[in-house]
Amino acid sequence: MKTFRVIGLMSGTSLDGLDVADVTFVSQPDGFWKFTLNHSAIYSYDYELLTRLKTAHQIPAQDLVQLSTDLGRLYAEWVNRFIDEHLVDKSEVDFIASHGQTIFHQPEKGFTLQIGNGPELSVLTQLPSVVDFRTKDVALGGNGAPLIPIADHLLFSKYAEAFLNLGGFSNVSYRQNKEVLSNDICPVNILINELMRSVGKEFDAYGNYGKGGAINQKLFDELNGLTFYAQSGPKSLGWEWVEAEILPLLEQETDLKSKIRTLYEHIAIQIGKVLNNIGAKSTLVTGGGALNSFLIERIRDYYRGALIVPEKEIIDFKEAIGFAFLGLLRWNDEVNVLSSVTGSKCDSSSGVILMP
Repeated sequence: MKTFRVIGLMSGTSLDGLDVADVTFVSQPDGFWKFTLNHSAIYSYDYELLTRLKTAHQIPAQDLVQLSTDLGRLYAEWVNRFIDEHLVDKSEVDFIASHGQTIFHQPEKGFTLQIGNGPELSVLTQLPSVVDFRTKDVALGGNGAPLIPIADHLLFSKYAEAFLNLGGFSNVSYRQNKEVLSNDICPVNILINELMRSVGKEFDAYGNYGKGGAINQKLFDELNGLTFYAQSGPKSLGWEWVEAEILPLLEQETDLKSKIRTLYEHIAIQIGKVLNNIGAKSTLVTGGGALNSFLIERIRDYYRGALIVPEKEIIDFKEAIGFAFLGLLRWNDEVNVLSSVTGSKCDSSSGVILMP
């Protein structure tokens, strides 16, 4: 059995902060892995940086490079703080695995960009790092997403048959005919959080705000009629799609509560439809949206199987644990991206290893 200790970093499209997970992985004879979450923390972006990140897809190239550098330095600062706060023995940490912050994701055009993935993280923490997990798969003709399904299969299979993440976007992974498959389903927190910021909130706690609105049937029907939902997988979503397809439709509803209430119903019916179609009898749900009890209630109304909400640590840090694990597979030069999931030409060991 082999043991590795990895610090995983994840910052999702919902921009709710950087998730940091200190994880010990132990290999098993059957090819699966056991893990222990030693410590974890979430660090929030200040208003200035949040504003820069939200508009990063529109700024000049020089400013984007500066933002990427600043973000890499901040990640390093937070990792060093995390190590100090949790009294982590740095000599026991094998490396850091960092997803970075997605700014562009247009695999159909052959590109994706996650910033904050420069050498700053390794240099300023004096730890090796594994970064840039998506670009190789896109170069191989894949969607570059979702990437967590291999971790679902090798780390979390004891929990359920399928795995639903309610992050900036929702995605599902599952096994079919001994093959791991996965797709993005629809936008979730990337939309809800953006709308809640207009009333001074970072998110809709438990869904209580949107719950008070009314469903706009015309908007609901138009959202469900978007062509993405009729496409077969593998397929993935990015903010550019939300801007082009979702935001213009939302303008027809002026009441914010009703806008969010309609989105909740849209999210629930799309997720329920996908879970029912894949025939999953049980689904583990994680990501920030798993804490939205109203949304969970609405999904359960459409889904015929058992929706399992795990302990809060797994909800909050599953993706950071997952990218720590993807980094481990890359560190060992093992497959960490599955072509059955992304639609690429072949499986790959993706990610760039940077030494301090």
